[in-house]
Amino acid sequence: MRAAYGMAFFCAIALTLALFQYLGAASFVINEPVRVFGEYGKLQTLAISPDGKMIAFISDYRDQKGDIVTYNLETNAKQTVTKTAYLETQPVFSRDGKEIYYFINESGSGSIKKVDLLDGTVKQITDRRFWCEFPSLSPDGKTLAYYSKRDNRYNIYELNLSTNKETQLTNEQNFDFGPVYSANGQSIFFYSNRAGSSFSLFRLERSSLKVSPLFGPGGFTFQPTTDIQNALIFAVSNVSGNNDVYAISLGKNRVDQVTNAPGNDLFPVVDLKASRLYYISQREGDYAIYKRQFSGTP
Repeated sequence: MRAAYGMAFFCAIALTLALFQYLGAASFVINEPVRVFGEYGKLQTLAISPDGKMIAFISDYRDQKGDIVTYNLETNAKQTVTKTAYLETQPVFSRDGKEIYYFINESGSGSIKKVDLLDGTVKQITDRRFWCEFPSLSPDGKTLAYYSKRDNRYNIYELNLSTNKETQLTNEQNFDFGPVYSANGQSIFFYSNRAGSSFSLFRLERSSLKVSPLFGPGGFTFQPTTDIQNALIFAVSNVSGNNDVYAISLGKNRVDQVTNAPGNDLFPVVDLKASRLYYISQREGDYAIYKRQFSGTP
């Protein structure tokens, strides 16, 4: 499990030569990066509230495990949301921005919980008997997707938050990881090694459960994020060993490189309303959050 978790988060596979046949000149404009927040320990995984006013991230500033911290982009106020002895990570805002879903590893038991940002109340969401990770909330806020390890298999599941009914969406003997809903909620993107030894991106149609490859096999290992009008933003290793942010244009089957700086660029998220990209970077040595304004579509 730890090996798979590391592959997901640190994008371990280098960008292969096969990637370059997809690369093209950028067809959208993106401004230079602006530093938003840093000098607060090692930062990992990033989320942005639906109204674009707050970001959530993981920091080991308080302890070496990692807590969920929120940062108000208007007031610069920060708040440590979780303060347990365990690792809490992968925050996802509820659609009203008042709660955060997250993954917690409690002594080898990995599950998804929810915390109320006003009173700190924590609620268990997934069954602790099964390892469940990488939560993604549907655009309508009614279902939660995640991957779960059961019978030594890693597959994508979906939970109806009103009825608590769980549905298994994939049934593979390999690894299906990192689900994320499309902007219209009709599809779920995830990455898997079902096509071979390396990880590639796939699309799952929710109505039919049909799975189709987008790019692969080989070439990428990344955590997909919210799509922007037929584009996906993600982090991927390049040949030098650094992780950079790329945009995949699904309609044009093309990849555009977005960042190219010393150090790693990781965990991109998009404020769709403001056409703004946020990501964590080590471009200045420490872990910091940067933003970049963009216009047009890849």
